[in-house]
Amino acid sequence: MGDEEKAPVPAPDFSIPKPVIYGVLGFLGVLGLVVLTIFLSLRPSKPSFTIQDITVSSFNVSTSQPYRLSTNMQVTISSRNTMSRVAIIYREMELYATYRNEQITFRYSLPLTYQEHNEFVVWSPYLEGHVAAISPISGPVLMQDLNYGAVLVIIKIEGRLKFRVGGWTSAYYRLYGHCPAMIQLGDMDTKKDFAVSAKEFKFLLVQNCHVEIAR
Repeated sequence: MGDEEKAPVPAPDFSIPKPVIYGVLGFLGVLGLVVLTIFLSLRPSKPSFTIQDITVSSFNVSTSQPYRLSTNMQVTISSRNTMSRVAIIYREMELYATYRNEQITFRYSLPLTYQEHNEFVVWSPYLEGHVAAISPISGPVLMQDLNYGAVLVIIKIEGRLKFRVGGWTSAYYRLYGHCPAMIQLGDMDTKKDFAVSAKEFKFLLVQNCHVEIAR
């Protein structure tokens, strides 16, 4: 009797039930919608900074080379989160004053700040500079400004921020702020060795700052 022919073995059925497929597709669709919603909500919108006022307690300048400047001022700056659904976390924020892009005060570190959507935050740091060097190029220009009675000071802001939607938080962005402040000091006598501000000056500015954010 010859060998009997063996019946073919049926291949195993690896097909996935349709309900499982529909469930996975539905989950991916919901996940994609959530990601899209977060993306649309979280497109970075830079906060609005305003320099509200500045009080100059002293502004003293040596009138010949080497030019030196000592100053003490209190600056009030506000920030508004213009986004309606996104909060902002400010970290490592620093303020300092410059004249013709030369730093004239120490950096002041602001505290870690959490800002809700459509919320205002106000800082009023004291900025001090003791015998800050002014370059030989900027020195004569500063003398002209003092004779004119007005000096343009730029308050600069540098730091990092995050955006938060619900429990989701973005990576850090760098923040750069540029706040011009025209200080009216009156006529200061630059014929002496030192030009000294005679009194305390307070200015209501309400001047918008130029702000940039970058990764």
